[in-house]
Amino acid sequence: MNTQQVVNGQIVYNDTSSELPGEDSPDWAVIQWNAASAFDPLVGDDTRVWDNQFGYSVGHWTQGSATSSSGKTSYNVYRDPDNGHYVYQLAAQGGQLLDVQLSAVKAIDGQYSFNHQITANFTQGISNYSGSTGTYQAGINFTINFHGPTMSFGLFLQFETVDYKGVPQTYVALPKSLGGSIYNFTGSQAAYINPTLASNNGVMYDTTIDVNQGLMAAIKAIVGLYPNLADDVTNLSNWYLSGTYIGVETIGTRQQTDVTGNYNVEDPTITYDTSKTVSYADRSTTVPVVSMTPENSSTPTLNEVTMPNVIVKGVNNTVYVPYTSTDTAGMMAKTYASSIQTLLAAGSLDNSILSTGSNSYVSGNKASQAIIDTAGTYGVSGNYSNIVIASTDTTSLNGAVTLDATQNTANYLNIVSGDQYGSTVTVGKASGSFAGTQGNNAFNASSSAGNWNIATGVGNDTIYGAQGTNTITGGTGYNVLYLGKSNNIVNSVGQDTIYGAAGAIDTVSLQGGSSTAYLKTNAAVMDFSTGNKITVGDNSTVYGGTSSVVNVSSGSATVTGTQGDTISAAGNLQVVHGSNQSISVSGSLNFISGTGQTAISAGSGTIYGADGLVATLSSASRLLFTANQPYTTGNQTIDGRNVAGGLSAWTGAGQQTVIGGTASDQFFFGTAFTGTSDASASATVTGGSGAGNLFGMLANHTAGNFTITDFRAANNQFFLYNYKPTNAAAAAQSILNTATVSGGNTSVMIDGTAKITFLGVTDLKTSDFSIS
Repeated sequence: MNTQQVVNGQIVYNDTSSELPGEDSPDWAVIQWNAASAFDPLVGDDTRVWDNQFGYSVGHWTQGSATSSSGKTSYNVYRDPDNGHYVYQLAAQGGQLLDVQLSAVKAIDGQYSFNHQITANFTQGISNYSGSTGTYQAGINFTINFHGPTMSFGLFLQFETVDYKGVPQTYVALPKSLGGSIYNFTGSQAAYINPTLASNNGVMYDTTIDVNQGLMAAIKAIVGLYPNLADDVTNLSNWYLSGTYIGVETIGTRQQTDVTGNYNVEDPTITYDTSKTVSYADRSTTVPVVSMTPENSSTPTLNEVTMPNVIVKGVNNTVYVPYTSTDTAGMMAKTYASSIQTLLAAGSLDNSILSTGSNSYVSGNKASQAIIDTAGTYGVSGNYSNIVIASTDTTSLNGAVTLDATQNTANYLNIVSGDQYGSTVTVGKASGSFAGTQGNNAFNASSSAGNWNIATGVGNDTIYGAQGTNTITGGTGYNVLYLGKSNNIVNSVGQDTIYGAAGAIDTVSLQGGSSTAYLKTNAAVMDFSTGNKITVGDNSTVYGGTSSVVNVSSGSATVTGTQGDTISAAGNLQVVHGSNQSISVSGSLNFISGTGQTAISAGSGTIYGADGLVATLSSASRLLFTANQPYTTGNQTIDGRNVAGGLSAWTGAGQQTVIGGTASDQFFFGTAFTGTSDASASATVTGGSGAGNLFGMLANHTAGNFTITDFRAANNQFFLYNYKPTNAAAAAQSILNTATVSGGNTSVMIDGTAKITFLGVTDLKTSDFSIS
């Protein structure tokens, strides 16, 4: 066994090898990411760790604690009792993006291009899976480098075969530079192991992965975002394998209940077949890309979906569309069936079953329904107005369907797909509707200037919106949505990744949680869930959300009613009625009626407090805080020690604690609004050392009790403004005449209603007051 570690993102190879008996391999190593330290080969020993499947281990490493920030990892090596081969058992629990991986050691970038076949084979399984908190994923990942004539970048291609949610999660990150791109391959052609099923415990699966087709799916997504790069990125000779990683990744909550499991790997092999020349032809939705067979079995694993059927009547056929009656795609399928029934009853429907290949239809006086009931690739032209992809008996289709409707000429096209293996549908310039009731679907309306209503079911779907108005409802799976350049209304009920387009007006509702939305200007996001990552541009608004991350990339925006969110803005921001937030704003912040534990960093801004606000402020310039909100009578605490430009603080009714910093701060006492009691006003303020501070009141102030904790810490003064005395010195003396000294503190009365206490001061004098 060779081992590696990661230092500042770079792999460092250890120069020592394990002293355990057995063969050495120069091709694979053990890597541990983001842990206290790397695995040390010499720390592993021949402790006889028992596994019910493989017996006693020949090597054992462990590190960390289930409740530590680094989490817990273990790595064990066994001999397979059936064939004597080594089995590598990797386990992780907790931590923050804690990885333990088998990794290819050799530096191979530039040697193995994807215009020849690259295939991964290994045997894998999950055992002793348990836990209810945190996350857990396992599988095989590839670092792939693109070296083209004008640009170079890296892609992390992931094949997640074990996931704590049962099914692989869709994740795509394709930044404009394409550097650091990530693409998780999921879909109907990706078999996986559901660790939550007891029947999978200890079962080993012979796994084959067509890495070329996985890459082509990623290339398709890149071309969809950046069509000008199509010629370069579809040339597979520009892509090179760089590295391979097989293992486990976890994120924990620092609890003993964090998810864990043993990920078992045997006989990992990556082959490069120069006898097979490969050119770009994305078949990743129609041919198996990740296939598994239980060890010692010839039966591939299937993930069947059982649903009731919507019956769609045709002229001479009955079509059975599996659906879920409560989701949008299912309701659209029912509406489709009803409209077909109406046309049929009126005698105004033509009906045909399509054959693979090209199909044409021309009619001037009837609507048409095309039926696709067999897996394959189809093209349609003419003026089809309705297409249904589903079985004409009660059994399912036997594979995926690809439909090219770009040559169809109907002004409006209704499409329903009920294929459990998924459909890939591309439409042309028309408007229409698409309902994918099951399977992993890919729907592309990017060439359409029309309006589309699009909904999918429980699968993991990819949707490209039209350039008109889109209404998109992704199902409960892991969906990737590319919005069009006009108006988009998105209802996200799954764990989705959503990409907005420049110039669009997007209205997005996030209900599933753990979604990511990269939107542009003029966006409105309703966050009804938890743990989302939201990016919006100028003139955008984000409503609600719990423990989400909100970023405003440009201009000005408003965030309203969030709970526990982390919020940042490159420009100006208004935050309204939030609680327990962390806010960082480069420009000006307008913070209104926020409450709870709140951290605020702003270029400049005004903080309008609310009952229960506990805020820590940071700024290079001056900030304004005011507690003068109508009907605000509770406690507020403001810590402005890190406000380098100084703090201007207006206390109000209720009880405030305000702390200044080293700059010149200003504190205005007793300025409550209507709806509050004069007697309820009180405040304790600390000016801080450094520059002199001002503490004081305006004429016609309310009554209350106010305390200054450090009046002598700097060259401070107490001011009374708009009193307009004829003799300021005499007015100051009249205040001193009310002074009482007790316990080393001095208290004075202002207008007989406001009591000011100076802690640690026994020498108060008229020069400490400025009255104007």
